[in-house]
Amino acid sequence: MQFHLRKRYKHFARYREIANVLVRHGFGYLTHQLGLGEFLDLPRRLRARPEVEKRAKEEPSPAARLRLVLEELGATFIKLGQILSTRGDLLPPEYIAELEKLQDQVPPFSFAAVREILRTELGLPHEEIFVTFEATPLAAASIAQVHRATLRDGTPVVVKVQRPGIEEVLTTDIEILHDVARFLDRRGPWRELYSLEEMVAEFERILREEVDFTVEGRHAETFRRHFSGDDTVYFPAVYWDWTTRKVLVMEDVAGIKLTNLEELSRQGVEMQLLARRLADALLKQIFLDGFFHGDPHPGNLAALPGNRVLFMDFGIVGVIDEELREKIGSLILGLVQRSTPRVVRAVESLGAVPPHVDRRALRWDIERLREKYYEIPLSKISLAESMRDILAVAFKHRIRVLTEVTLLIKSLVTVEGVIARLDPELSIVELARPLAKSLAARRLRPPVIKRMLLEHLEDYYRLLTLLPDRLERILDLAAAGELKVKAVNPETDRIMRRLNTMVNRLVLGLLLASLIVGSAFLLGPEYHSLWGLPLAKAGFVAGIVLGAALVFSVLRRS
Repeated sequence: MQFHLRKRYKHFARYREIANVLVRHGFGYLTHQLGLGEFLDLPRRLRARPEVEKRAKEEPSPAARLRLVLEELGATFIKLGQILSTRGDLLPPEYIAELEKLQDQVPPFSFAAVREILRTELGLPHEEIFVTFEATPLAAASIAQVHRATLRDGTPVVVKVQRPGIEEVLTTDIEILHDVARFLDRRGPWRELYSLEEMVAEFERILREEVDFTVEGRHAETFRRHFSGDDTVYFPAVYWDWTTRKVLVMEDVAGIKLTNLEELSRQGVEMQLLARRLADALLKQIFLDGFFHGDPHPGNLAALPGNRVLFMDFGIVGVIDEELREKIGSLILGLVQRSTPRVVRAVESLGAVPPHVDRRALRWDIERLREKYYEIPLSKISLAESMRDILAVAFKHRIRVLTEVTLLIKSLVTVEGVIARLDPELSIVELARPLAKSLAARRLRPPVIKRMLLEHLEDYYRLLTLLPDRLERILDLAAAGELKVKAVNPETDRIMRRLNTMVNRLVLGLLLASLIVGSAFLLGPEYHSLWGLPLAKAGFVAGIVLGAALVFSVLRRS
């Protein structure tokens, strides 16, 4: 493995840590495949060899061990696993299930470090900004921790402070991931289907945004703007005077977590109404705004007086344009109408379809899904389960679905689980159907058609002006008998090369046999020579040379 030596040895300690963790959890063979064996000491190198590595039956599954590896390697790899847990089009179900269990809980860093970061970022000692500041954090994760505080005007706030040195750790890990991705893209069997380098670049973009707290603040402001005047949901305010890349100060809103069903009941919260409002809010975010909460798990949701839904933590959001919303609407409508052709078209439009995908098999797999849901009433269909089934089909046929779509599916899956606890009878499918119909019909409305025509008017004009001349040339070539149609099959060159090699070997083998047999005849009692050269001996020498060439050719190609 030929990584850039300067980068490799600049990060020697981190490479060694990664290699040791892989060996410790039974992935020692990967250290050799990834060229990390040189970073291990001799005992671990021996333990990492595939023929030496043994795993007992009672040990965790490979998927569970992968989760443990990611958790032990820290922030970057935990975030990577969390993103991969949304990629049912890339990983099998058992790995998705394990990655969804990833825990990002680490010991908090010291309050002295918190004070130093606040002073450096805000330019003042924290006592001059906050009347109170709780030293014990509400929560601590690998990227940041959160503290309760009170501003000088008495406003209760939560303060998110970035973990010291985390950006340097992320930068090192991302460089390592880029190196590994480039290596695997050159040698991996999947290089024709996926670009791991592109995936790492996308992951880096997401991670860079998550460690810049001004981005999270802008996300919160966007949600507040989209839901202004809507008294069914609430998004906390951001205090920009005290917000930087490493510090985020937001309104502290006291609510009842949606995981606390007992307290919700005690406070008289109407569970069914709360569930309906949560579903409506997410569907509006997806289908109307094209800007949705990417991590709406129960810890980020709470209930406020008046059965209002409180959204929190805006580090991960999804953004989808109008065209993509229409495609998603078509997919949901196809599921609702149990239309196999519509679902096939929607799946193909939502991802990168390999050139040699078996469309007949794809249609058959989706038809089987249709049969699975055919007898189930619409109100009983789980949108989360049906979307997961679609991702499983995409995984089987190596269709790489857009990242935004997989994040959207993850959000729907998460929210449907929350809603099922609040109101088991509520169906997100029934709520989504009118929105999906509206989106699918929108493209046929006269204003939309008019806008599309105007946007492409210049293209249409250029095509129409060039069409007569090009048609005339085609007809002239056809009349002269010079029109040629070229059909290109990407596999043709490879097949022809292999066929050519086989024919060459066959000819070489026949020539070799002829030389040996002919030389044997020349070894009779009568001496045969040409210009003093013994023909029999010359034939045998030529046969040995050709035979060696044939054997070498076979071994080299095998």
